[in-house]
Amino acid sequence: MIRKLKRACGIRFSVKALVRNPGIQCRQAIRRHRSFSELLETLADDRQITVVQIGANDGRDALGDLMRRRNDRIKRALLIEPQRAAFARLVRQNERFDNLACINAAIDRQTGKRTLYSVKASPDLGDGIASFDRRHVEQEIANNTSDQTAEPPIESETVPVSTLQDAAANADLESPDVLMVDTEGFDAEIVRMAFEAGWFPTLLQYEHKHLNRNDRNSLAVDLRRRGYLLWSDHSDVWGVRSTA
Repeated sequence: MIRKLKRACGIRFSVKALVRNPGIQCRQAIRRHRSFSELLETLADDRQITVVQIGANDGRDALGDLMRRRNDRIKRALLIEPQRAAFARLVRQNERFDNLACINAAIDRQTGKRTLYSVKASPDLGDGIASFDRRHVEQEIANNTSDQTAEPPIESETVPVSTLQDAAANADLESPDVLMVDTEGFDAEIVRMAFEAGWFPTLLQYEHKHLNRNDRNSLAVDLRRRGYLLWSDHSDVWGVRSTA
Protein backbone atom coordinates (compact mmCIF):
# COMPACT_ATOMS: atom_id res chain seq x y z
CA MET A 1 0.00 0.00 0.00
CA ILE A 2 2.77 2.45 0.94
CA ARG A 3 4.58 1.66 -2.29
CA LYS A 4 1.44 2.39 -4.34
CA LEU A 5 0.90 5.70 -2.54
CA LYS A 6 4.51 6.72 -3.16
CA ARG A 7 4.16 5.92 -6.86
CA ALA A 8 0.90 7.87 -7.08
CA CYS A 9 2.62 10.89 -5.51
CA GLY A 10 5.62 10.58 -7.81
CA ILE A 11 7.98 9.68 -4.97
CA ARG A 12 10.86 7.53 -6.23
CA PHE A 13 12.96 7.42 -3.07
CA SER A 14 13.29 4.06 -1.30
CA VAL A 15 14.97 3.63 2.07
CA LYS A 16 15.64 -0.05 1.36
CA ALA A 17 17.17 0.82 -2.01
CA LEU A 18 19.32 3.50 -0.38
CA VAL A 19 20.63 0.99 2.16
CA ARG A 20 21.22 -1.67 -0.47
CA ASN A 21 22.77 0.54 -3.15
CA PRO A 22 23.44 4.07 -1.84
CA GLY A 23 25.54 5.05 -4.86
CA ILE A 24 22.71 4.37 -7.30
CA GLN A 25 20.02 6.00 -5.16
CA CYS A 26 22.07 9.18 -4.68
CA ARG A 27 22.83 9.47 -8.39
CA GLN A 28 19.28 8.79 -9.52
CA ALA A 29 18.05 11.58 -7.25
CA ILE A 30 19.72 14.14 -9.53
CA ARG A 31 18.65 12.71 -12.89
CA ARG A 32 15.31 12.03 -14.52
CA HIS A 33 13.82 8.81 -13.19
CA ARG A 34 13.19 6.24 -15.89
CA SER A 35 11.56 2.93 -15.10
CA PHE A 36 12.69 -0.31 -16.68
CA SER A 37 9.36 -0.55 -18.54
CA GLU A 38 9.85 2.93 -19.98
CA LEU A 39 13.39 2.16 -21.11
CA LEU A 40 12.25 -1.13 -22.65
CA GLU A 41 9.45 0.59 -24.59
CA THR A 42 11.83 3.32 -25.79
CA LEU A 43 14.35 0.78 -27.02
CA ALA A 44 11.61 -1.16 -28.83
CA ASP A 45 10.46 2.10 -30.44
CA ASP A 46 13.96 2.62 -31.77
CA ARG A 47 14.55 -0.85 -33.25
CA GLN A 48 13.60 -4.50 -33.15
CA ILE A 49 15.26 -6.02 -30.10
CA THR A 50 16.72 -9.34 -29.01
CA VAL A 51 16.13 -10.35 -25.40
CA VAL A 52 17.47 -12.91 -22.94
CA GLN A 53 15.59 -13.40 -19.67
CA ILE A 54 17.03 -15.69 -16.99
CA GLY A 55 14.61 -16.69 -14.27
CA ALA A 56 11.55 -15.85 -16.37
CA ASN A 57 9.07 -17.72 -14.13
CA ASP A 58 5.74 -17.57 -16.01
CA GLY A 59 6.49 -14.45 -18.07
CA ARG A 60 4.02 -12.09 -16.41
CA ASP A 61 6.24 -9.01 -16.34
CA ALA A 62 7.30 -5.99 -18.40
CA LEU A 63 8.84 -8.12 -21.14
CA GLY A 64 5.81 -10.42 -21.34
CA ASP A 65 3.56 -7.39 -21.60
CA LEU A 66 5.67 -5.96 -24.43
CA MET A 67 5.68 -9.26 -26.32
CA ARG A 68 1.92 -9.58 -26.14
CA ARG A 69 1.25 -5.97 -27.19
CA ARG A 70 4.09 -5.32 -29.64
CA ASN A 71 5.45 -8.66 -30.72
CA ASP A 72 6.62 -7.17 -34.02
CA ARG A 73 9.26 -5.22 -32.06
CA ILE A 74 10.83 -8.44 -30.73
CA LYS A 75 13.33 -9.84 -33.21
CA ARG A 76 14.24 -12.82 -31.03
CA ALA A 77 13.70 -13.70 -27.36
CA LEU A 78 15.12 -16.43 -25.16
CA LEU A 79 13.30 -17.12 -21.87
CA ILE A 80 15.00 -19.44 -19.38
CA GLU A 81 13.23 -20.92 -16.35
CA PRO A 82 14.35 -23.97 -14.31
CA GLN A 83 11.15 -24.74 -12.35
CA ARG A 84 9.02 -27.20 -14.28
CA ALA A 85 5.64 -25.87 -13.12
CA ALA A 86 6.50 -22.24 -13.83
CA PHE A 87 8.08 -23.26 -17.14
CA ALA A 88 4.88 -25.00 -18.23
CA ARG A 89 2.93 -21.80 -17.61
CA LEU A 90 5.60 -19.79 -19.44
CA VAL A 91 5.26 -22.00 -22.51
CA ARG A 92 1.45 -21.78 -22.48
CA GLN A 93 1.67 -18.01 -22.14
CA ASN A 94 3.90 -17.66 -25.20
CA GLU A 95 3.20 -20.65 -27.42
CA ARG A 96 1.73 -18.50 -30.19
CA PHE A 97 4.98 -16.57 -30.72
CA ASP A 98 7.42 -18.09 -33.20
CA ASN A 99 10.15 -15.51 -32.48
CA LEU A 100 10.60 -16.83 -28.96
CA ALA A 101 12.46 -19.80 -27.47
CA CYS A 102 11.78 -21.16 -23.97
CA ILE A 103 14.37 -23.33 -22.25
CA ASN A 104 13.70 -25.33 -19.08
CA ALA A 105 17.09 -25.02 -17.38
CA ALA A 106 19.18 -23.19 -14.84
CA ILE A 107 22.26 -21.21 -15.86
CA ASP A 108 25.74 -21.80 -14.44
CA ARG A 109 29.33 -22.00 -15.62
CA GLN A 110 29.21 -25.78 -16.18
CA THR A 111 26.57 -27.89 -17.89
CA GLY A 112 25.01 -30.83 -16.06
CA LYS A 113 22.30 -31.21 -13.44
CA ARG A 114 21.77 -29.64 -10.03
CA THR A 115 19.22 -29.74 -7.22
CA LEU A 116 16.93 -26.73 -7.17
CA TYR A 117 14.99 -25.89 -4.00
CA SER A 118 11.70 -24.03 -4.22
CA VAL A 119 8.50 -23.27 -2.33
CA LYS A 120 5.63 -25.70 -2.69
CA ALA A 121 2.60 -24.21 -4.43
CA SER A 122 1.17 -21.66 -2.01
CA PRO A 123 -1.32 -18.79 -2.39
CA ASP A 124 0.78 -16.75 0.06
CA LEU A 125 4.25 -17.37 -1.36
CA GLY A 126 3.59 -18.32 -5.00
CA ASP A 127 6.48 -20.09 -6.71
CA GLY A 128 8.83 -17.19 -7.38
CA ILE A 129 11.36 -18.37 -4.79
CA ALA A 130 13.82 -20.94 -6.13
CA SER A 131 17.52 -21.40 -5.49
CA PHE A 132 20.36 -23.90 -5.48
CA ASP A 133 20.80 -22.83 -1.83
CA ARG A 134 18.19 -24.43 0.44
CA ARG A 135 19.05 -22.01 3.25
CA HIS A 136 18.10 -19.08 1.05
CA VAL A 137 14.66 -20.58 0.40
CA GLU A 138 14.18 -21.29 4.11
CA GLN A 139 15.08 -17.69 4.96
CA GLU A 140 12.69 -16.27 2.36
CA ILE A 141 9.87 -18.42 3.72
CA ALA A 142 10.66 -17.24 7.25
CA ASN A 143 10.66 -13.62 6.08
CA ASN A 144 7.29 -13.95 4.37
CA THR A 145 5.23 -16.11 6.72
CA SER A 146 3.90 -15.47 10.20
CA ASP A 147 3.85 -19.10 11.37
CA GLN A 148 7.44 -19.80 12.36
CA THR A 149 6.61 -23.21 13.88
CA ALA A 150 5.35 -24.91 10.73
CA GLU A 151 7.61 -27.08 8.61
CA PRO A 152 9.01 -24.95 5.73
CA PRO A 153 7.02 -25.82 2.57
CA ILE A 154 10.09 -26.68 0.50
CA GLU A 155 10.37 -29.08 -2.40
CA SER A 156 13.35 -30.01 -4.55
CA GLU A 157 13.82 -31.09 -8.13
CA THR A 158 16.79 -32.01 -10.26
CA VAL A 159 17.06 -29.54 -13.12
CA PRO A 160 19.26 -29.37 -16.22
CA VAL A 161 22.00 -26.75 -16.16
CA SER A 162 23.25 -24.90 -19.23
CA THR A 163 25.87 -22.27 -19.86
CA LEU A 164 24.74 -18.92 -21.27
CA GLN A 165 26.59 -19.57 -24.53
CA ASP A 166 24.98 -23.00 -25.04
CA ALA A 167 21.49 -21.72 -24.27
CA ALA A 168 21.91 -18.79 -26.67
CA ALA A 169 23.32 -21.03 -29.41
CA ASN A 170 20.40 -23.46 -29.06
CA ALA A 171 18.02 -20.53 -29.47
CA ASP A 172 19.94 -19.16 -32.46
CA LEU A 173 20.62 -15.91 -30.61
CA GLU A 174 23.79 -13.89 -30.25
CA SER A 175 24.53 -11.00 -27.88
CA PRO A 176 21.16 -9.57 -26.76
CA ASP A 177 19.99 -5.96 -26.66
CA VAL A 178 18.20 -6.64 -23.36
CA LEU A 179 19.25 -8.90 -20.48
CA MET A 180 16.89 -9.55 -17.56
CA VAL A 181 18.03 -11.59 -14.54
CA ASP A 182 16.01 -12.75 -11.53
CA THR A 183 17.76 -15.68 -9.88
CA GLU A 184 17.30 -15.26 -6.11
CA GLY A 185 20.83 -14.15 -5.23
CA PHE A 186 22.75 -15.63 -8.18
CA ASP A 187 22.23 -12.48 -10.24
CA ALA A 188 25.72 -11.01 -9.86
CA GLU A 189 27.29 -14.23 -11.13
CA ILE A 190 24.93 -14.32 -14.11
CA VAL A 191 25.78 -10.73 -15.07
CA ARG A 192 29.50 -11.53 -14.79
CA MET A 193 29.01 -14.58 -17.01
CA ALA A 194 27.29 -12.36 -19.57
CA PHE A 195 30.22 -9.95 -19.64
CA GLU A 196 32.67 -12.85 -19.91
CA ALA A 197 30.66 -14.10 -22.91
CA GLY A 198 31.05 -10.68 -24.55
CA TRP A 199 27.46 -9.59 -23.87
CA PHE A 200 27.09 -5.88 -23.16
CA PRO A 201 23.34 -5.31 -23.58
CA THR A 202 21.94 -1.86 -24.16
CA LEU A 203 19.41 -2.46 -21.38
CA LEU A 204 20.01 -4.57 -18.28
CA GLN A 205 17.98 -5.46 -15.20
CA TYR A 206 18.86 -7.70 -12.26
CA GLU A 207 17.54 -8.32 -8.75
CA HIS A 208 19.81 -6.92 -6.06
CA LYS A 209 17.80 -7.44 -2.87
CA HIS A 210 19.30 -10.91 -2.26
CA LEU A 211 22.91 -9.98 -3.07
CA ASN A 212 25.46 -9.46 -0.33
CA ARG A 213 26.88 -5.96 0.14
CA ASN A 214 30.13 -6.72 -1.68
CA ASP A 215 28.35 -8.07 -4.78
CA ARG A 216 25.86 -5.18 -4.81
CA ASN A 217 28.59 -2.55 -4.62
CA SER A 218 31.15 -4.18 -6.91
CA LEU A 219 28.60 -4.94 -9.61
CA ALA A 220 27.22 -1.38 -9.56
CA VAL A 221 30.75 0.04 -9.83
CA ASP A 222 31.59 -2.31 -12.70
CA LEU A 223 28.40 -1.38 -14.57
CA ARG A 224 29.05 2.34 -14.22
CA ARG A 225 32.60 1.80 -15.44
CA ARG A 226 31.19 0.06 -18.52
CA GLY A 227 29.01 3.07 -19.32
CA TYR A 228 25.69 2.17 -17.71
CA LEU A 229 23.35 4.75 -16.18
CA LEU A 230 21.66 2.98 -13.29
CA TRP A 231 18.40 3.23 -11.37
CA SER A 232 17.12 1.05 -8.54
CA ASP A 233 14.25 0.28 -6.24
CA HIS A 234 14.11 -2.00 -3.20
CA SER A 235 14.20 -5.14 -5.38
CA ASP A 236 15.93 -4.44 -8.68
CA VAL A 237 18.66 -2.49 -10.41
CA TRP A 238 18.29 -1.56 -14.05
CA GLY A 239 20.34 0.52 -16.44
CA VAL A 240 20.93 1.64 -19.98
CA ARG A 241 24.38 1.65 -21.55
CA SER A 242 25.03 5.23 -22.58
CA THR A 243 28.00 4.28 -24.78
CA ALA A 244 26.08 1.61 -26.72
